[in-house]
Amino acid sequence: MQIDREAIADFALKTIVAIGLVSLALLVWKLRDAVLLVFAAVITAVILRAFARALQRAAPMGDGIALSLATVIIAVVLIGAFALFGQEVSTQISALADMLPGAWDTLVDTVGAERLDQLVDRFMPEGATIASIAQSVISVVVSAASGLALAVLGGIYLALSPDTYRRGALRLLPASAQRRAARAIDQTGDSLRAWLIGQILLMLLVGVVTGVGLSVIGVPSAFALGLIAGLLEFVPLIGPIAAAIPGVLIALTMGIETAALTAGFYLVVQQSEGNILEPLVMRKSVSIPPAITLFAIFLFGALFGPLGVLLGGPLTVAAFVMVRVLWLNDDLSGGRQAKASDPTPDGAA
Repeated sequence: MQIDREAIADFALKTIVAIGLVSLALLVWKLRDAVLLVFAAVITAVILRAFARALQRAAPMGDGIALSLATVIIAVVLIGAFALFGQEVSTQISALADMLPGAWDTLVDTVGAERLDQLVDRFMPEGATIASIAQSVISVVVSAASGLALAVLGGIYLALSPDTYRRGALRLLPASAQRRAARAIDQTGDSLRAWLIGQILLMLLVGVVTGVGLSVIGVPSAFALGLIAGLLEFVPLIGPIAAAIPGVLIALTMGIETAALTAGFYLVVQQSEGNILEPLVMRKSVSIPPAITLFAIFLFGALFGPLGVLLGGPLTVAAFVMVRVLWLNDDLSGGRQAKASDPTPDGAA
């Protein structure tokens, strides 16, 4: 019997690739906290580089000066916003925390304890309770706060010299794979930058509109609720729904009519955001079907926990682009290719 050496070699190569992918998946699972921290640093670097490029378009300056100026401006804006609104936000969040238990009791009295338990059991994961979910949210906030400093510091270092890290990563790959990998990195950086800029604009718009609308309706702590809505807008699909829950609960303490009006307002904001604002703001970003986004966020949540849900949006964008470029060999840049003689052109980060 004649041995088909090409078939054997092809099978051996596929087996090695499969083993490599499984090993990589296990490594990512073991180091998932570090992986998320590195990805958060990449997001920070993308935002800083995007702002620095905007400054360079406004006035000629070097990369280092533009990046330093961008970092200083962002820091000044954040510190100034905290100085102006920090006390009011702290007061309203404290009042919101005090009102939520009473709002929950009002919901129990209105709906009925038995029916509410059935609804909670239907929509909550098995074994989960309101207390456990609240603890998870608190743990996410604490983890995000503790990792934020490292992510910002790492992001600054990445933004200072992205090509150095990019070339180093590409040199770990075989020469035959470097060109496609370089294209994947470039297009992932482009897509992440467009998505992040659009998402920041949406967060600002949704936060302001929600705060103003709830204030007009007469819901207490409207500014804090608008801030919550703006921040949770970072998590696609799931965040806007989660942001509406405390607002409707607080409105319920003011009566069924106010709660219904508040719920309708949140619905209008979400529909306007999804059907009007997002298509306008995100027209330069990669288009991902909503079902893929939803399932991807659930997947990242299962793999990485609550922080995986928090970073589910940019993780989905990065994974979607990588799959299309590396697996399907699509070109999302409109024809721009990396040169074969230079597999490490200027990065998008």
